[in-house]
Amino acid sequence: MAVFADYLDLRVAVSDHVGNRNISDVLARLTQAAESWLNQKLRAREQITAATLTFTTGEAPLPANYLEMIAVYDSFHRPLIQGTLMDVKRVCSEYWRYAIDGSNLIIYGIDGTRDIEYYAALPTLTTSVSTTNWLLAKYPNVYLYAVGLEAAKFLRDAELTQATDALLQRAMNDLKIDDDRAMWGNASVRPDMVMP
Repeated sequence: MAVFADYLDLRVAVSDHVGNRNISDVLARLTQAAESWLNQKLRAREQITAATLTFTTGEAPLPANYLEMIAVYDSFHRPLIQGTLMDVKRVCSEYWRYAIDGSNLIIYGIDGTRDIEYYAALPTLTTSVSTTNWLLAKYPNVYLYAVGLEAAKFLRDAELTQATDALLQRAMNDLKIDDDRAMWGNASVRPDMVMP
């Protein structure tokens, strides 16, 4: 069973954390601010998403929830190399390069589809009180302290802000350690060089 069943549970917990139940009318805004901060800082395995983009004259719009590219693949599913926009847009550019221009992915001269892997933004909790997402289910303290930090700043409580920030950093560090162990726990390192 999850610590918080949904957004309603989180709202109550944040109000208790800051000691003020009168902030419920601004909690949606504070949650969205916390989610924006988390989308800037957080990169976890649960965010890795695959998509197929359709290119027209070398351009395809990125997904709405796009945060950061992991890989772009050619038609044989080989990874492409990211280049500068100038390199990719020039005439006779190699097909194995791509660039990101605002909200578009650019591969010179390509029409058709290409697969990508990317980090996706957190699904927001603020759509309804019964909403949940993977972060709230697996790492409830990250959400509690991220929204709690925004609430403490809103209340202009410097001591609570400092204490909550330290708790948030610890929760983020615990998440990172857990994510690294899950992704790389059984990995082996092999140097890419000639060994004696």
